[in-house]
Amino acid sequence: MKFLCIFFLFLITLFFSQGNPVYFSKKKITQEDGLSQGSNYFRFEDRKGFMWITCNDALNRYDGSSVKVYNLNRFFKNCPALQQGYGFAEDEKNLYIGSTRGLYVYDYETDIFSFIDVYKNISTSKTAMPIGFSEGKIWIFNETYQLVSFDVRSKKIKLEVQVPIEPIKSIHVYDNEGNLFYFRMPFIDKHNNICFIGKNEVAVYNLITKKSSKVIQPKDTDEMLCSAYDKKNDQLFIGTQNKGILVLEKQYQHFFYILNNKKSIGSIAINEDNIFFNSDLIFNVFDRKIKRNTSLESNPLGYVFGFDKVGRLWSCDDGVGQIIMNFKGNMLQNYNDIQNGHPAFKSGVGNFTELSDGKVLIQSEILFDYKTFMSKTLENSSSRSYQNPYSKDIWMISNHPATTFEFERLSQNFTKKIQINIEKSKFGVFQNMTFFKNSFPLLAFSTGLFWLNTEDKKLEKITSLPKKNSFFISKISGDRIAVSYLNGDMVLAKLHSDNSLENLGKILPGMQSFYLQEYEKKQQFWAGTNEGVFLLDKNFKILKKFDSNNGLAGTYIYGILMDDFGKIWCSHQRGLSSIDTENYSIINFDKNDGIQHWDFNNRAFLKTSDGTLFFGGVNGFNFFKPPLQFKSFYKPEIYFDEIRINNAIFSYQKGLNSLKILDLKNDENNVTIKAFIKDLEFGEIRELMYRIKSTDHSWKKIPKKTPLILTGLAPGKYEVEFAYTDKFSKKIISQKSLQLNIQKAFYQSYWFWGILGGLFFGGIIYAVGRWKLFKQKNEFSEKMALEKQREKITADLHDDIGSTLSSLQINSVIANQLIDKQKLPEAKNVLIKIENQSQKLSENIGDFVWSMKPNETALMTLSTRIRNFANEILGNTNINYHIKIDENIDQEITDFAMRKNIILIVKEALNNAAKYSNAKDLQLNFVQNNSNFLLKISDDGIGFELPVKIGNGLQNMKKRAEEMNGIFEITSTKGTHIKISIPKIRDQYP
Repeated sequence: MKFLCIFFLFLITLFFSQGNPVYFSKKKITQEDGLSQGSNYFRFEDRKGFMWITCNDALNRYDGSSVKVYNLNRFFKNCPALQQGYGFAEDEKNLYIGSTRGLYVYDYETDIFSFIDVYKNISTSKTAMPIGFSEGKIWIFNETYQLVSFDVRSKKIKLEVQVPIEPIKSIHVYDNEGNLFYFRMPFIDKHNNICFIGKNEVAVYNLITKKSSKVIQPKDTDEMLCSAYDKKNDQLFIGTQNKGILVLEKQYQHFFYILNNKKSIGSIAINEDNIFFNSDLIFNVFDRKIKRNTSLESNPLGYVFGFDKVGRLWSCDDGVGQIIMNFKGNMLQNYNDIQNGHPAFKSGVGNFTELSDGKVLIQSEILFDYKTFMSKTLENSSSRSYQNPYSKDIWMISNHPATTFEFERLSQNFTKKIQINIEKSKFGVFQNMTFFKNSFPLLAFSTGLFWLNTEDKKLEKITSLPKKNSFFISKISGDRIAVSYLNGDMVLAKLHSDNSLENLGKILPGMQSFYLQEYEKKQQFWAGTNEGVFLLDKNFKILKKFDSNNGLAGTYIYGILMDDFGKIWCSHQRGLSSIDTENYSIINFDKNDGIQHWDFNNRAFLKTSDGTLFFGGVNGFNFFKPPLQFKSFYKPEIYFDEIRINNAIFSYQKGLNSLKILDLKNDENNVTIKAFIKDLEFGEIRELMYRIKSTDHSWKKIPKKTPLILTGLAPGKYEVEFAYTDKFSKKIISQKSLQLNIQKAFYQSYWFWGILGGLFFGGIIYAVGRWKLFKQKNEFSEKMALEKQREKITADLHDDIGSTLSSLQINSVIANQLIDKQKLPEAKNVLIKIENQSQKLSENIGDFVWSMKPNETALMTLSTRIRNFANEILGNTNINYHIKIDENIDQEITDFAMRKNIILIVKEALNNAAKYSNAKDLQLNFVQNNSNFLLKISDDGIGFELPVKIGNGLQNMKKRAEEMNGIFEITSTKGTHIKISIPKIRDQYP
């Protein structure tokens, strides 16, 4: 053990005497994020805050959270779509992109590309590659290094000079013999020189003097592979094949080599502190004085290095996308982001111990200085470690022996003081250890709590507390502890001066609790459980619960700490969260913030003496010192990328982002707005919000990469307001608005309702007039009908009754004459005839009067009258008669003339049957169908010959049927059969 401690000290001394390592976080932009392709060779950050990336198939634009691909013809005006781009430049209005066809010009306002054939009258080559903007001109070159200027105002193109440098064999990536020209693209330096770097030479062209010259000859250097210009220090760094890095300074008049032993410098980038380059497929970082270096990782696919404005290093990972290295690191520092050859954690971290010198022992095997990022693996077999804050001794607990626990007590310099071996079979699983000022260490086993008696080297059972499944011991004020139990309640206990523990009761009974943090200033407690975090008062009563219902990302709490600023931090199965103890706002940290993994580990948390917090998880650990500062280099900007009206793309000549008011027709009421937040640094953690001022009382979140869709908008004005927020500040900052004016339909306008009202009231007046006219016509028609009825009644009276009265008058005269002549027998016969005529006249008058009465006032219905007639006529004969009449006949037939005719027809037919038929049976059916009334009278009598027997009676029946527009049919073969069909709808008969 002594040798082991000496070895520890040697390693610590050796390691912490080395230089500082490099720390950076890394992220990628790939096709999963929207890139059209993984191979991209040119990259440019414009003044608008976009990063432009060329791919083999299309131009891509990245805003910090989303990628837009320009591969559709609608983006290109009178020119083919741009595929592979070569180089960028920009002026105050436009962006210029090179290609093998010529120069593409992008208008920021309209989001449209146009095209200029720069070398049309200059060279057979169409290739045009922009270098930069200066003196009001875009400067362009081609494969033969013909330098051309394009005046952005006059649009004049001019060949300036043939640069004295070896032409480019091919601009294609696979036809350059491993030496790609775009690793050493021309640039404009701070002295208005355009510097050209060939394979073995360097030439410059001065924009003021219009002179060009070579500053490096092929004989002076090795093959040049890449370059980077440090504008601040006016130095040009060129990576070579065999001689390291060539540095040119003093306006290229002085040059020297550094790192001569490095070969194949493939890509290079420079910032104020370091030089970054690839050499023999190794990614290297050197300080500017070439005194410290770090080989970060093997990265054969990383090339085309360059810094953005915030200081992050970008490179191309061929076939994958862009790599972004952030040397400020993520919001939450991640141990695995430290690049210095340290042992990365490929598995979980479950134990931290702060040592008296401020360093942290991790998993009992990694000694870590979190202030300098220095770390080293220690040769140690222990699985957990603890430090006594009172004695400063270190305890190492080894779980590796098969049958025993090894408890080793070491001094601050790792000198062994004592070793105690404990049999596993008696005590179960070791869980936790804590210390008190004047007591032995207190241990938690699966079999209960024990004092570790360092004098007798044995464990002493505590019987006043539960005996099974003790898990974690949380120390709180007043010499109290809170002991959590797996599958049991947390127990509150008090330590007395005789080292006895008094059971004070349960905390959160019925809840699986793990940890307790005390906030002494407020006399409150924060408990981590399997159902979230609970805020308790001084008597351990619940004040508030935090879980997924009020914004906490994870509810199974693995660790809980309070920082020096009164904020609660907890790890769980969904990352890491903080809770503000003043306003109870919650911030959830995810992979964009640098968490080691979504899942963290139980009991893996530590707060150091300077306030730094550690949380361990399944893939390493995070460490950070609150308060966390959220500082953004870029100003977030909301912009409109696309607007669709009824799914048709809307274009605006001045550009969508200058649009304030959008006037739409009534049927253009489905609006889709693609709005995004532009922030290259923190775009992914910002959230886009919107509200419609007149209707929404609160802001609504727009999911990332999702358009705002407004459908079925009613006519009116809608002011759609856009804002952004972030989870750290929680402030909602309104930045952009768009007013939608949906016009009313013509039928919703005042003039339409005025016209409609006029038409309505005019219609009413017209309708009233027509109604009056119709009423007058009806009254006239009724008078005419009444007059016709009177005429008909007069005719009927004249025909039926008048003739009978005339006959009576004549017969009366004849009877008087016969009486006067004393011819009494003859007179008697005449009087009998008069009697019969009078009876018949009486019956006819009765039928006539009955037919004129409506059904509701008549004492006898049509069907009843027919049955009475049948009984009167056939009742005293030998004829069996059967009558069938539909129930609705009485209600259907209301016309008096029709009723009279039907009665007279029936009487005539029944009288004929009684007098002449000699029938035994007679059937009378009066029914109806959809269109007709059917009257059938049939007997089984002797019948008659129609041509002979048709007399006045039959003629009258036929005539009466025709008056009703009916059809009269009679057959007489075996009996007599009369059939009359009367239409329900008929012309009015006379």
